[in-house]
Amino acid sequence: MIHEQLQQLVAAYALDALDPAEASLVEAHLTTCPRCRAELDAHRQVAAMLGDAGGPARPEIWERITGRLAEAPPPLRLPIPQRRSGTVRWLTTAVAAAAAAAIAFLGWDVSHLAGQVDRPVGAPAAGIVQAARAAARAPGARRIELRSATGALTAEVVVAPGGQAYLLASTLPALPSDRTYQLWGLSRDRPVSLGLLGTRAAPSAFRVDLQVTRLMVTAEPAGGVPAPTGPVLVQGALAPTG
Repeated sequence: MIHEQLQQLVAAYALDALDPAEASLVEAHLTTCPRCRAELDAHRQVAAMLGDAGGPARPEIWERITGRLAEAPPPLRLPIPQRRSGTVRWLTTAVAAAAAAAIAFLGWDVSHLAGQVDRPVGAPAAGIVQAARAAARAPGARRIELRSATGALTAEVVVAPGGQAYLLASTLPALPSDRTYQLWGLSRDRPVSLGLLGTRAAPSAFRVDLQVTRLMVTAEPAGGVPAPTGPVLVQGALAPTG
């Protein structure tokens, strides 16, 4: 597949709307294409922004949500043919692109409404911490400590068996507003951006795939970069499952 075809699949990949074969092609392409990695990060950042919006949730709602995070989802059974025609493939990509556009529009709308919602600061972070604690109780969950060379700086990460991961806490100092902490995964000896952590490396949710063998954090210009420009501040090996 040429670059333009793979680029069209990035939006669908961000929404987990690709079959395993297509997802593998996109993942291989992302390791060599900074532009597509930046586009993927943009889709994920919009989804994260949607997760940070809304009013304060009642404690019992959070308890219900976090109590079911460790449960395995029911199998999804859809009448999808084994061999898809060009029309079916085009329709799948078009639907995924439309969904990505809807996410982007909703993200823009939410960002303008955020100032009008009475939401206590730290509520999203508290929700992430609760979700991480629930994921940590799942069989096969892994805890990874990222450390600096001197051991003075640390960050704690939890990775659930399905690849959902959480940065719980860190001792990284606050950055100025024009800088951000950026999380990287070492995949096939190449750093791949896993998301932005903000100026304080706040509790965050992200995903890792099976190719990631190491997690790293650098300080970068606000908005992030497609490839690291600063030194690795903290890092840790991601042991394989099983």
